[in-house]
Amino acid sequence: MRILLAVLIVFAGLAVAADFGAASYAEKAASETMRNTANLGSDPHVDIQGFPVLLQAATGKYSKIVVKADQVGNEKFGLVDVEATLEGVEIPLTDLSDRVLHKLPVDHLETTARFSALRPLALVDVAGLLPFGVTPTSVRMDGTTIVVTGSGDNILIDIDELKGKK
Repeated sequence: MRILLAVLIVFAGLAVAADFGAASYAEKAASETMRNTANLGSDPHVDIQGFPVLLQAATGKYSKIVVKADQVGNEKFGLVDVEATLEGVEIPLTDLSDRVLHKLPVDHLETTARFSALRPLALVDVAGLLPFGVTPTSVRMDGTTIVVTGSGDNILIDIDELKGKK
């Protein structure tokens, strides 16, 4: 009985370690792919949440992904810091392993963008800052930074469109 318990504990430990390894690989692959596909200057931080990640990767449906990208270039808004929480994201495993992302269907998206208040006329088109049909829900000042938040349901994130907007 003790041997069986020890084997089960070792197996469970290996499964958890494999899941953390898969999460790390998927986060790095998604980060590099977003940087390359959307022409970002640096890798965004990607955090795949939910357990087990291996099951999410196998099905291609991720429960929650948080992405943070700093200093993203935008002609109208200047350098923008962006944070997005994506829920119900569909990314086929082959796209991640090939490091190719073009369109990501997302069930729900919450996003925050921050840019310098030295560009106040950009507020005239604040909806242009949040693409893909995301609706701005608030605009506020935080010192010398303008903070825009927005959300949307059933969003199709077209990374190729982001590439063209740089």
